[in-house]
Amino acid sequence: MSQSAFGKLSDLIGFLFREGRFLKSPIVLYAFLASASRTLMIYAVNQAAAQGGPDFPMLVLLLFAVVTSLVTAHWARVTGIRLVENVNHLLRHRVSDAVLNADVSFFQSREPGHVYNALTGHTLMVSNTMTRLADMLQAVLLLIFCFGYMALESWPAVVASIVSLSLGVLAFLLAERPARSLLKRANTSRAEFYDAMNDLLRGYKELRLRQARRIDLATRVDHVVDETRDRTIAAERIFSYSGIAASASLAVLLVSIVTLLPLVTDADSVVTLQVLTVVLFTFGPIEAVVSGLPGFARASVAYEQMNEVLAELDANPETEAVRAAQDSRPTFDKLELKGITATLRRPSKAHGTKAEDSFTLGPIDLVLEPGQSVFITGGNGMGKSTFMQILTGLRHPDGGQILLDGKPVTRDTVGDYRGLFTAVFSEFYLFRQLYGLTADERTRLQQHIDELGLSQGVSIEGDAFSSLSLSTGQMRRLALSIALAEERPIIVLDEFAADQDPVRRAFFYDVLVPRLAKKGHLVIAVTHDEHCFDKCDRLIRMEDGNIVLDKLNAPAPA
Repeated sequence: MSQSAFGKLSDLIGFLFREGRFLKSPIVLYAFLASASRTLMIYAVNQAAAQGGPDFPMLVLLLFAVVTSLVTAHWARVTGIRLVENVNHLLRHRVSDAVLNADVSFFQSREPGHVYNALTGHTLMVSNTMTRLADMLQAVLLLIFCFGYMALESWPAVVASIVSLSLGVLAFLLAERPARSLLKRANTSRAEFYDAMNDLLRGYKELRLRQARRIDLATRVDHVVDETRDRTIAAERIFSYSGIAASASLAVLLVSIVTLLPLVTDADSVVTLQVLTVVLFTFGPIEAVVSGLPGFARASVAYEQMNEVLAELDANPETEAVRAAQDSRPTFDKLELKGITATLRRPSKAHGTKAEDSFTLGPIDLVLEPGQSVFITGGNGMGKSTFMQILTGLRHPDGGQILLDGKPVTRDTVGDYRGLFTAVFSEFYLFRQLYGLTADERTRLQQHIDELGLSQGVSIEGDAFSSLSLSTGQMRRLALSIALAEERPIIVLDEFAADQDPVRRAFFYDVLVPRLAKKGHLVIAVTHDEHCFDKCDRLIRMEDGNIVLDKLNAPAPA
């Protein structure tokens, strides 16, 4: 077997044995009993034929063999289904846990289609291999028993059968490498299809406002769907060639037994018929072995690509301390940023080169304290979003450090540090389910829904919102309601007022922000509303990744 085929298939089978607990399940015993009883059934049939009809003991033996074969085969099938679901359960938990525990850098560099494919198609294909492995085991055991019985009648027939089986396996090995390459490319096209579906579902409004955009997306969908189909068909065509070769070798085996076996061994017609009966019974197992190999190849490709996604997820994981951190809503006295820097690199295709454009944030030095309202302003692309990601612990700085009450925030403590923050980012996601909210928080959430004028459009029903069919401004106010209900020490609001009407905007600047600061929260708001810059305690302006203005406003007169 080629290094690629042997290595990848052995990795897959090793996983099924180790994690799927294949060898520890009763399916191995059931497969053994099913194979042994089928062999016993072949023996009873041959003996009855040789005697000119079954006597009573032989009839009982035949009946016992048939019943045992059927019952154990059923048990093996049911156990196989249970193993499939257990492996599917294991893999989906593993991938979803890896996504939950991945560093934010993964989400900034990976398209979601590959993750969807790993969670759905790849896990299903790998888990379904458990039943294929069970069928393969039963087929191999049956071949071993039948070859042993056949050897008692005619050893040349055993040699011919083994040669036929080997030719089928050899045909698969010759087809495996090109077929595997096509399957990988088909899976890549399938992941691109998931990305296109994500665009279609999330951008349905924009698609309907511009026909050219809609046509381009439809063209892309057609392209990736066609690629997936064509590459899959091409791979299966190659596997089919190997199947044809195996079937041809079986046909040659049958002809050889009928025409050559009597000449080579002087076997009489009874022996020839008995050997032929055994060979006919082994046709199914031999075909199961040969036809099952492409299924293992497909699953090994899926397993390999799923592990590539998992490797990316695990390459820069959150630490165990982060995973175990609880939302303790800690307090703080001083938050200090010292020499914070970060470099964003973007591939540049200018002049046909592979150079990278880069943007550097910082160095930034800043001290923040509770009870302040801080407005951050600056043009687009000046580093505000990157700064907010670093400040909230959603991105690790390339240089410098964050000090919380004089202690450095590390990767081991960043989970607790994030517990200081609640935020409504410019590109936020609103969960319909009320994940993680306590009873007190849900009570406060309803109060904020009423205060922000949302009670006519949405309400809390059980563990979820009644509806998310809201305008953009309403969705942002609902996200703000959740943030306020959490009552974290630091509240981050990114361009919140941009989607609000003048009344809501005035409420935000004149009532809400001052009230939160007075209650001891640190409010950090990214805004372009220049006419409201005098309504904060502190104004910070950013240009080209640096703070160029850090101004304290005079307190309002009592």
